Amino acid sequence: MKKAQARVIAVLACVVAAHAEVVVRQNLVLKYGWNAVYVEVAPTQALDVVFADWPVKSVGFYDPASFLATRQFAQGWDSAGLSMNAVAMWHRDFPEASQVQLIPAGTVCLVCSTNEANTTVSLVGVPAAPRMTWHVTSSNEVYNFVGISLQEGASVRPGDYLEGFDGNLLNGGFFKFYGRNQDKAPDVMQVYQSTKVSDGDVLLVASDVQSDWSGVLNVSPMTGPDFRSDSSKTTLYVRNDGEDERTVAVALETSASYGDLELPRGAIHIRDAAVALTNAAWAAVGPASAPVATKRLAAGETWELEFGIDRPSFDTGAKGRKFGALLRVTDVDGGSKMRVDVPLVGETSGVAANTVWPGGLWVADVAFNRIVAPGSSSETETGGTVKLRLPIHIDANGTVRLLQRVVTAGETSNDGAYTYRLYAGSAEIPATARQTMRISAVCLPTETPIVEAEGGMSATVSGGIAFEFTVAGGGATSLLRHPLHPQHDGLKWDFKTATPSGDNFMNYKGDVKPETFSVGNRIEIALDLNGGEAAWNPEDTKGGTVRWTLSNLMRQGPVTLVGDMSIKRVSPQTEIILQ
Repeated sequence: MKKAQARVIAVLACVVAAHAEVVVRQNLVLKYGWNAVYVEVAPTQALDVVFADWPVKSVGFYDPASFLATRQFAQGWDSAGLSMNAVAMWHRDFPEASQVQLIPAGTVCLVCSTNEANTTVSLVGVPAAPRMTWHVTSSNEVYNFVGISLQEGASVRPGDYLEGFDGNLLNGGFFKFYGRNQDKAPDVMQVYQSTKVSDGDVLLVASDVQSDWSGVLNVSPMTGPDFRSDSSKTTLYVRNDGEDERTVAVALETSASYGDLELPRGAIHIRDAAVALTNAAWAAVGPASAPVATKRLAAGETWELEFGIDRPSFDTGAKGRKFGALLRVTDVDGGSKMRVDVPLVGETSGVAANTVWPGGLWVADVAFNRIVAPGSSSETETGGTVKLRLPIHIDANGTVRLLQRVVTAGETSNDGAYTYRLYAGSAEIPATARQTMRISAVCLPTETPIVEAEGGMSATVSGGIAFEFTVAGGGATSLLRHPLHPQHDGLKWDFKTATPSGDNFMNYKGDVKPETFSVGNRIEIALDLNGGEAAWNPEDTKGGTVRWTLSNLMRQGPVTLVGDMSIKRVSPQTEIILQ
């Protein structure tokens, strides 16, 4: 087998393996005699089946990759100077002579129809964005193949479709095949600028440049975006390669036939990546076939579109089930009327729903550098910065806990698998467990190792988390206990007379409370939410602000420390052992 044909098969094998779940039907009209047709899909069946009802005896498949460093198709079928054959052949009557049984999307088929009347034929396969290879040609006897991909029912002048091509077209530019003798090479005839071309047509063009220009809309990746089984986001790029500003539309067509798993309504989300820099909100895709996004693109401008998939809405735990939809990109108001179809595909991850974001262990690194004095509402910069760490856990039920300490430890089973668990509070770590990590918050009281948040998960997702606890005057972590009074002497501020009981400042003359007083603590965490947070779009690092209010320290009122924080999810484990 020739190298060119081998590569054709290898390319198609990769495409079909990744995107076999999204197929479309392409209809073509064959005229009596020689035809050159642009195949927009990679057929999923062997060519013996594909061409069974076609009125042809043989089909040639143009391989653009064979011309990476030399000319393309010569009128006399001369491939001299080529490192590999330009055309692979399929034969009906001589199957042993057929060189190929699978072809990739973007192929040009050369066929001679034996029916005297026009014949409508069809191909069912996986679509891909056009990719055209242009090469320097010296005369109108050597040409570049240009496949035409248009919106349904549209026809355009060749010059309008080729708007933005970065070279010069030689000898008037456009030609097409003609001739009715299947035993003779076809001839070429000139196509005038006023002549219109339709979807699936092929032009032959002589040019003076080597280029990879693929039409006014360059869509990447050419085989479509892929969520795989481990991603919740994927990206599509659309570039305006034309000379003029134009509006581009992207539509999504969902169907149960695109895979073995039907996508629920609203499972696909979309956002403009450029807008997401300042507003990351996602929009759920609406009814099938309706445009999900449109944008006005200047010449040379690239549109980066992000797609998100809400896996928890349909991922039931079975791994490897395929899903998909068809993305259709169109030139709305430009003269090219170009259309590009690509698959949007993926597989289920098999991840249980209770392990998804935001559940798990988070650690906040806080830097306090501002203070709100008693009776004041404004923040004042401090002379220094106090840094501390706060471990926070969110379980599968949505309970949010502030932890004084947490340990990651686990055991290895007989089959060699390592299973780890989270331990906090008064829970004892098994003697057989191997400890891998311990995180402590030295600023929190050991007497209160676990503090549940107000509001639980709903408060967390809306951006605010609040924890409250009290440190007793006699507690080991009281802020007012110091080395001179390791066990408080029970005297007033003058250290002469005994203190009355209670936390009432009116019992004392000084502004600073005695060590016998308890200290109220309220920790408020405000997350920086950008509208892009969702279970299918896990963001494991977030920013925010922390306010720590201490009450009963001063007669004038509470004192509040303020600082910025960065919080990161260090474990997706939603289960935690507390006792």
